[in-house]
Amino acid sequence: MTCCVQRVLRGVALVGTLAALFFAGCGGGDEYSPGPARPGTPAAGALDLGYRDPTDTAVTSIRLSSSVEYVAADDRVNVFMRVRDQDGNALQHLNAHNFSVTLNPGTAPRSIDAARTELDLRSTPSRVVALVIDSSGSMQASIGAGRTRMQVGKDAAKLFVSLMAPGDLTAVVDFDDEARTVQQLTADGATLGAEIDKLTASGATNLGGALFEAVRAVGTRPGRRAVVFMTDGDDTVDGVVGGHEVWMADPTSTRYQGLKLAKENDLVVYTVGLGSDLSETGLGDLRTFAEETGGKFFQAVTAEGLLTAFGSTIPQEVDSLVPLETYVLSFLNAVRPPAGKRYEVALRTAVTYRNANGAQRAFFDGTYTVDR
Repeated sequence: MTCCVQRVLRGVALVGTLAALFFAGCGGGDEYSPGPARPGTPAAGALDLGYRDPTDTAVTSIRLSSSVEYVAADDRVNVFMRVRDQDGNALQHLNAHNFSVTLNPGTAPRSIDAARTELDLRSTPSRVVALVIDSSGSMQASIGAGRTRMQVGKDAAKLFVSLMAPGDLTAVVDFDDEARTVQQLTADGATLGAEIDKLTASGATNLGGALFEAVRAVGTRPGRRAVVFMTDGDDTVDGVVGGHEVWMADPTSTRYQGLKLAKENDLVVYTVGLGSDLSETGLGDLRTFAEETGGKFFQAVTAEGLLTAFGSTIPQEVDSLVPLETYVLSFLNAVRPPAGKRYEVALRTAVTYRNANGAQRAFFDGTYTVDR
């Protein structure tokens, strides 16, 4: 199992009202302070040397989904990117000159020369999973044998982590009124277990926010991409009241937004209803999350049922997924903060594809953190 380096995974290109996330040569090494990100333009090379197809009339627009990782050990930045057309079909023939990267596209922009970048279209059989764990107040309820749902949920999550194979990556998202990524993607089982053990139960239940955060946590990594989503209760935060037949038709719903983002980012969602308190509305929400993304719903009334789902059934389901390919653009970090300082570096990635319909362009704004 590859040891996890420091990862900062932020800036998934997500659409919705929950949040606005988006979300000259390399190498220099001098110090500067990033300013606010502002729209930039693709480097000239991206227009002159990139792959193009003058006979293609089918692609009328493109969309870029990205996430960023800074690898401290190598002092390199990896940008994981998916480029799709208006129908969701992947563009897989692009080269490094179709992309341009600008650091700090504000007061002190610095373009990364395409000749100094490495581009791969990467696939891997590894699992890339966000474990989403309900930490609302109802998780303090007993589920038998003197144990709470929170305790059993932690055991199930750690069992899932213990089954990770070399190369697998897992993130931990916990949620109550709000959702938080308490551990970014890592292959370090001990670190994951320690973060799971810290979870405590309190607050309400925000299903839509949790799914939204799970998409952000997984990002656009290649591999068998999934969300494993456990809850014991109905959504109590969404301003749109009603079951899936209501919120599926209302873009202002947080459940609608979370599901939409999961589908747009090709994440398969496996949902688990823990205990017996979920109403038909709550059960319907979990079934909808799963069915709309190609996943499955499981109901675990007992602790044994939950452990079976996390320790056997769901890992087998994830292993059956088709790995997703992702462009990986890698370059040497060009920002050197002073010793003892930390910088959050603004980054803008642009992609340009020229065809019979002209130049199709898309952008991604993200950040990565460098500290010394």
